[in-house]
Amino acid sequence: MPGGRDSTIVKLEFSSGVSVPPPQAFTVLKDNGVEIKEIEMLHSLEARNTYDLKFTSDVARVKGVSCLKGVEGLIVTPYDGSVAVTVLYLPFEVDQRLVARVLSQYGTVSEMRWCKYTGGELKGIFNGKRQFRRELVRDIPSFLFIGGSKAHIRYFCQPRTCFRYGEEGHEAKSCPNRRCGKCLQLGHSKAVSQRVRPATSM
Repeated sequence: MPGGRDSTIVKLEFSSGVSVPPPQAFTVLKDNGVEIKEIEMLHSLEARNTYDLKFTSDVARVKGVSCLKGVEGLIVTPYDGSVAVTVLYLPFEVDQRLVARVLSQYGTVSEMRWCKYTGGELKGIFNGKRQFRRELVRDIPSFLFIGGSKAHIRYFCQPRTCFRYGEEGHEAKSCPNRRCGKCLQLGHSKAVSQRVRPATSM
């Protein structure tokens, strides 16, 4: 199944200026009709006062979102079925429209943007990463050739594929198809071959 957010998860954002630790977040939930037995997970995110809230079922999620709608100082955002796809290591001059066209074989694009540094004196400068929001219909390999360059592809719950041959189930460091430069056998590198070389008799 292509990667994407679980339909039972919503994002909670407490907009008050004071810190809202997990126990206080649970209190807000209970005070507004969300039962603890309907909650499977409350996960603190990197952004301050922001959580992923996972309900035990889609029915509990619908009820919970309804209960929390309109609560002052709380923004509840259900996740859609799309996924943020990050593209790395492409030359800057490769056109965004070309990247979107290549990715379109895996799903429909709804948004694309250049990523920027977010802090310090570099804030606002492009960092070379590109991000596309897509409704995936099938998984994207860990790398694709775009505009003659090899781009690395990353997104949530992506099945990792081998950078050598694009196969699923392993990465390049454990690729069974790699060939030793010394003995020409498959499954190990020259360095490994040298390490396991049997000792010679004296």
